[in-house]
Amino acid sequence: MTTENERISKSYYQTIIAESNKQGNAVKILGDMYIEEMQQQQPNLSAIRFAQGEVYFLNKDYEAAIFKWQQPLEEELIPWAQKNIADAHMELGLLEDAEGLYRQVNTSSLALKSEVSLQLLSLYVQQGNQIKAVNTIKEAVRSNPDYPRLTEIAQAYLEDINDWDNAIELAVGEAIRTQSTYWIDVLSGYAQKGLNVNHRPDYFNSLLIDLLHMDRDRFESFTEVLWDSYRPTPYYLEWLNVINRLLFDLQDELPFEWEKLPNLYQEGYFDLISGEFLIKDISALVNIHLTNWLEITSESDALISSTAILAWDETVPSMLDANLINRATYLYKNATPNREARKDGMKLFDAIKAWANEEGLLDDLTEYIGPMLTGYNMESTSPSKIQKVIKDSIAFLLEQRIELEKGIEEDIHWNEALLASLQHSHQQIGAMEKEAAYAMTDAFRKMKNSLIQRVLSDLPKQLQESSSIIHEDSDFSTIDEDLNEEMNRCIATFMTNFVNNDVKHGIQQWIDGCKRGFREDQVACDELSQMINKQFDEEKIALEGDFKVLDDWQRDLERIARGLLHFEKINVLRRNTASQLFFKGAGKLIGSISKNNDMLHSKYINYVENEDYSQVAEELITPFIQQLEFFERSIEWDVNRFFSKPQDVLKLEMEKVEGDIESYTHVLQKMHEKPETYRDPLTFFELRLCQYELMHTIS
Repeated sequence: MTTENERISKSYYQTIIAESNKQGNAVKILGDMYIEEMQQQQPNLSAIRFAQGEVYFLNKDYEAAIFKWQQPLEEELIPWAQKNIADAHMELGLLEDAEGLYRQVNTSSLALKSEVSLQLLSLYVQQGNQIKAVNTIKEAVRSNPDYPRLTEIAQAYLEDINDWDNAIELAVGEAIRTQSTYWIDVLSGYAQKGLNVNHRPDYFNSLLIDLLHMDRDRFESFTEVLWDSYRPTPYYLEWLNVINRLLFDLQDELPFEWEKLPNLYQEGYFDLISGEFLIKDISALVNIHLTNWLEITSESDALISSTAILAWDETVPSMLDANLINRATYLYKNATPNREARKDGMKLFDAIKAWANEEGLLDDLTEYIGPMLTGYNMESTSPSKIQKVIKDSIAFLLEQRIELEKGIEEDIHWNEALLASLQHSHQQIGAMEKEAAYAMTDAFRKMKNSLIQRVLSDLPKQLQESSSIIHEDSDFSTIDEDLNEEMNRCIATFMTNFVNNDVKHGIQQWIDGCKRGFREDQVACDELSQMINKQFDEEKIALEGDFKVLDDWQRDLERIARGLLHFEKINVLRRNTASQLFFKGAGKLIGSISKNNDMLHSKYINYVENEDYSQVAEELITPFIQQLEFFERSIEWDVNRFFSKPQDVLKLEMEKVEGDIESYTHVLQKMHEKPETYRDPLTFFELRLCQYELMHTIS
């Protein structure tokens, strides 16, 4: 091992130099020794080369060191040289190369294997490769746990990276292997912080057995921290099974003056009967728990444990072992009665009230026991009075199980009736919406068609009457321009009157009709609200339509109407029809060659009065028609806006009621399928009452 230590610390060269009896610079001495050895007939340079590599390494000449260690060496030195070459690459920052070289080291030396593992650990830490680092240190501990400081290094690294699961596995393994109290103390520190709860309780079983044999005081302390760590977790029941089975199987080890276990068992017992667990889930555990509790408790302190056993036997007969009951009876008869009867009674009474509150029965229980408490101060009354109040409270709560079930059924029926009303109202409003959308759209369509027909019918007639400006003395060479101007004035006058009279009147008439319809629908919604609120017995909902829709309609339609007043002049008589072209040409021709105004006058009047101006009216009204049709298509959407809030209110209430029905049904189903979820907590209260009576010798 001395030689291995020298190779680990790279101080083997000192032994070589010491054997030469030479003084001075190590590089020079080894160089001289190398030359001297070369003079031999069969030189053996292996040790000198290895030593030279160490000196070069220590002087940071890593390339020279690598060169020396790569030369032929004795077989024993080869794996050490391979490890040293990897060290040199690591010092040069060539971590990937160093890793490969460490992996190539093939040796049977446990010390060398451990050193390689520690170097790989350092390398992976530098690389930030936590997975490889953890696997490497775990394998190193498994292979050679006795290697100096190896487990301490492993512990420090795992704690540094907060890998508590592996840190606990290391501590448990070392505690079992070394039987060292150091590792027990380490584990206790972990458990006090709750770092052990990712491991199932039975993981510590072997360690607890060894510790019980080795040091009962430490066993008790370690058991306490494990107990406290598992208590708030889902593994608590499993922990109680583990520790009870362990102690039951090691009965011969139990006779001892325990300081902490009796209190832990007392707390554990009351946890078991707190109502969190069902009787069927703890029945097997209770027997062994009570057995161990009685065994670890001194006779002078056996009142609570013995009365717990006797109360359990009286409340749930034929469940406990007969020998256990006999032993408890003997200890109970020789026990001193408890002097804190009032305090224990109030504690039980408060627990009953808290449970009733969780079950939605705090008010019923308070009302029931109110007359019983008249004239009494529960904080100072006698234990027998407290016992009677507790007993009557439990009996009342047992009866309430049936009443509670009836109440839940009534709640379900009430909510189902309410849901039916809400659904009916929702359907009614949906029908009202469809009817309103149809009626308002139909009324708008009729108004639109009437307005369009007014323009198409009357405007052409107005244009024909423009012939009144044609006289015998008119200038027929410009008559078409004069007529065009007159007709545009006619169109402007017509459209102004049309918008201010017909359109505004039609729009207002339609808006008023819609307003009356919406008001009638709102009255119907108010009646539905009253009906539903009557069922709720409170002003729960208000089904209010969105009358802002009417304001939006009024604004949009007025904007469309104003658009009719803004149009560019059109050339009514200069359109490319055959008669108009003829008319224009004839006017210029005749105006230039003839003075026969009587004939022209007659022809112009005849043309203007008989011309078809419907196309002009259609082109003029087309943008107006398009906007009205677009508006018409949006009416159904806007009507939906009016009814959307009432529909949303009803939908929200339906979802709430459906949720209540589902919740009540689930509770009722659970009560039918698992009546023990209600009955067992009351059984535990009866059990605790029985124990209270025994402890305080209340008849």
